Formats: sequence, C-alpha cells, structure tokens
Amino acid sequence: MTDLPDDELFEQHAQLCQVLCNAKRQKILHVLRDGERTVTEIAEATGVPQPTVSQHLRKMRDRSVVTKRPEGNRSYYSIRDERILEASMMLREVLLDSTDRPQVNP
Repeated sequence: MTDLPDDELFEQHAQLCQVLCNAKRQKILHVLRDGERTVTEIAEATGVPQPTVSQHLRKMRDRSVVTKRPEGNRSYYSIRDERILEASMMLREVLLDSTDRPQVNP
C-alpha cells in the first residue's frame, strides 16, 4: 500500500483547487499566460469589471497563484509558478478532448 502524504498537504491542495475553480479566475490565468498585466489590462481582456478583477487577484495572491509587482502608481500581476498555468491548460485539454468524443452511456 502506498503511504499517503500528510493531511496538511491534501488540505493545501484542496485550497489551491478552490481558488482555481472559478471561471473568472481561469480567464485571468489565460490572460496572464503571455506575461504580466495591470488590473486594467486584465479587465479589458476578460470583460470582467475592474473591481471584480481586483477581488479575484487578491484571492489568487493569497494562495500564491499570482504575484504583484508595484511600479509607480500601477501594479503588475503575473503567474507565480508556470506549472499552475500548465496544469490549468492540461485540464482544459482533457475537457476539450472529452467534448470531441461521442458520449457513451455505461
């Protein structure tokens, strides 16, 4: 039998998944895949109101999904670890693959 990691690791994993399981946050990740952006740039690219983008970025920062780099009166956001983006893209590919195939009822 395989030894399970500490429960704390599973709890942190679940918390990370919780912050990622939001369509608006997935849109934000998609925009940030090309590099750092300001809140205004993210709002324009996603069509999500700026205050809402700010709230989502805060939650994503709290879980270390994105980083914030202040410059003058602006802040630039970027993905902290590219593996988060890779995991998100992989899940999207699984989803797209499953919708391309005919559904078989068991």
